[in-house]
Amino acid sequence: MLSENIPNIIESLKSNNIDEIKLAILNFKGDKYAKSKVLDTDKKLNDIIEDNYYHVLSFLLRLRKFKSFRQLLDLSDKVDVFINVERIPERLKIISRLHFNYLRAFQFGKIIELTKFLNNYDLLERKLSQEELNPIKEIKKDKIVMANLEDLFGNISDSLIYYVFKTMVDNIFNFFVQYLNRPEAINYLSQMPLTRRSLLFQLDGYPMYGLSIQKIGRVKRFLRVIQENYGTSKKFNQKGDSNLYYLNYGYNKTHLISLNNIKKYNDKLRNYRNTYKFYNMSMVLLGGLGPQGHGFTYSTPLGEVVEVCSDRKENEAIIIKYKEFLKQQFLKRLKEELIEKSIEESTIINIIEYLSEILNPDVKINYYSADTILKQIWNFLKEKQDSHDDKKEELQDLIERILHAIERILRPIDIIDQFKCRMDLIDEDKIKSEDIAKLTSLRDKSHYDVLRERLFLQTQIKIFWKQYSTEIKKLRKQLF
Repeated sequence: MLSENIPNIIESLKSNNIDEIKLAILNFKGDKYAKSKVLDTDKKLNDIIEDNYYHVLSFLLRLRKFKSFRQLLDLSDKVDVFINVERIPERLKIISRLHFNYLRAFQFGKIIELTKFLNNYDLLERKLSQEELNPIKEIKKDKIVMANLEDLFGNISDSLIYYVFKTMVDNIFNFFVQYLNRPEAINYLSQMPLTRRSLLFQLDGYPMYGLSIQKIGRVKRFLRVIQENYGTSKKFNQKGDSNLYYLNYGYNKTHLISLNNIKKYNDKLRNYRNTYKFYNMSMVLLGGLGPQGHGFTYSTPLGEVVEVCSDRKENEAIIIKYKEFLKQQFLKRLKEELIEKSIEESTIINIIEYLSEILNPDVKINYYSADTILKQIWNFLKEKQDSHDDKKEELQDLIERILHAIERILRPIDIIDQFKCRMDLIDEDKIKSEDIAKLTSLRDKSHYDVLRERLFLQTQIKIFWKQYSTEIKKLRKQLF
């Protein structure tokens, strides 16, 4: 049964009042175990608070009240409780159940977030036997796996490795046991074999965080196709970009590649086995995953070429970044554009002075600011102009020219221009090829996030199959 006092404790945490928190903890009534072991004793007040503290933590963890759990951990020293995670009742059992529930719901992002949270607060720590440590020693020999774990979760302990590749993998097997007994699973498996390859294949084309992922080939073949074709490929001649070439690779896909980028990272791309990097390979112009046929491709530490793009029909899904200006930068650019459009000097001075007064210097001006700024200019000029009919047409013409000037400054950056810009920055050694995935995102999740999490899932599947392939085959045999 869930404690009716948990809401009171959460409210007390919001108040940040230590006395209220102490009182709420003291009055905590949990399950029967908590009652008999804690509340029916003659311990001192502080001892009762300390014992209850661990039971409250257990309840909050079970209820997925992670924010309140974190607050309670951080406040422990204020109530003279010095946390020993081993004293949290049923900690490891609860953690395993949380993972299994996220797994069953296919919430892989939640699994990553949960593991980060658990690792940050040492909640995975456990005593391991020599038998349990032996496979961990083998895993530590794989540089890519270890780099991936560190990248995702920070500090790596034996307990983290055990949780990720034992507890999680056991849950994956238990999930399969449940799944294999479903009618739809039986129908599906009767048409295809269940193998390590078929499981990994599921990660070669799937959505995550609104971003689609698709494996389109191997790095070595991609490089070979470039080597065989770039001399005769049709150059991308827009703005004289002789470094950029079209390349047909993958099913009905046309790529834009930077030869300088490929040449610069050629050796690293070919010797990928000990390198934990996701190098940019190309931009997909036609046939890509995005709603307008665009996408970006990257190499992986396993020697794959993977395309990533949004599966949502919205500009934010494609445009990496809009042009943004601070107030003075924008006004300088606007003045230049207005001069170029032959607008009278006095009118330009009035507009710039007016905008200088009303625009907030701390707010960045971008594409979404255009309509508001134009409306403000319209109202300003309308007040200054006479209301005669012969002046209305003149004012309309002036507004049109100002509109074109603002649009030219604030328009979204073209996706091809963005790709070219990034390739130029690589040429100039201002960024690295492996940085591109981190700069390309949909809201708060980057291409880099989905690439590294996909690699993590690939490793789990490989270890799962190594540990449980015999059992899975037996289960399948029983069904058919």
